[in-house]
Amino acid sequence: MKLEQATMDHFAEILSFYDLMCRVLAEKDFLPNGDQGGFPSPDMVKGAIASGTQFIGIEGGKIVAAYIMNHDCDDAYHTVRWQIDAAPDEVVILHALRVLPDYGGRGFSKQLVEHAIRTAKNWSQKAIRLDCIVGNDIPVKVYQSFGFQYVDTVEITYADIGAPMQFRLYELVL
Repeated sequence: MKLEQATMDHFAEILSFYDLMCRVLAEKDFLPNGDQGGFPSPDMVKGAIASGTQFIGIEGGKIVAAYIMNHDCDDAYHTVRWQIDAAPDEVVILHALRVLPDYGGRGFSKQLVEHAIRTAKNWSQKAIRLDCIVGNDIPVKVYQSFGFQYVDTVEITYADIGAPMQFRLYELVL
């Protein structure tokens, strides 16, 4: 898989990719009300492309994986005690890290996380933070294999889920 920064030429394909991933996630047991779709939003993707924070994995000429990494986070992130005290612009938040199901088991998720870590270090960040909905344990194992540490569990209401849910917060100090 080739990893690269997305451009506006990729915009429509990225939206289709994330739309498919929302439909896949809607079928999971940890989302009892399903996934309402729309995450990340077209505006979030467009902003991430413009700021150089939308990354894509390409295999066979198509987008099969993607993630966003920026400084935006839910207010619940400000309610916990992190491992490292850092200003908001010294920490990046990992969002919407996804791999198409047909491409699972090939190590693509690990490649995305490795890329995110290298990128955050190149940006001179002090840490990477993320949240993972309670019950979605597969990505947690990947993150923990890279040294991400559990910090706390918080309630967050994301628009794509449509109801308050419990999320585990993780941090990797760089």
